[in-house]
Amino acid sequence: MNYILKPDIKILISSIEKYGLLNPILVQESSNTIIDGHQRIIAISQSKILSKKYAKSISCTKIDLSDIDAMILHVQINRGRGSVMAKRMSDVVKRIHQSRLYSIEQLDEMFNMSVQESEMMLDGSLLKMRKIKEHTYSKAWVPIEAPAKPGNEIALEKPPNPDR
Repeated sequence: MNYILKPDIKILISSIEKYGLLNPILVQESSNTIIDGHQRIIAISQSKILSKKYAKSISCTKIDLSDIDAMILHVQINRGRGSVMAKRMSDVVKRIHQSRLYSIEQLDEMFNMSVQESEMMLDGSLLKMRKIKEHTYSKAWVPIEAPAKPGNEIALEKPPNPDR
């Protein structure tokens, strides 16, 4: 549900190499699905040092949850960090709602959403309402990994103040 850019994964790798895994990977017991810690697993797999260090074991906490409750916990953990991608969260909220295990009001409470926000998550209008395709983003916000589109090359901008 979240995304980490290459420079940030390098920071995560460096942190794990220096301090180790400070938090265990949270795993759904019945399926061995990662609920929390996917980016740490990616970091370990991308580092020769970490791959060797954690080749035999990684500290995990297994939790007995249904698929729906595992999704709920995943959303709650990631929203608590402030690192949620709206489209992916919308997909998860729709799946949870389709399970009919929780009412819209319960979802609103669990995920601390307003009525308007949950309606946008459920009907898919979140991205449409914000007209994301029509918005012009600053070139400073284009990730390095983003493929360049023909005619949309990135150029360095000069700062308005010569002293910067």
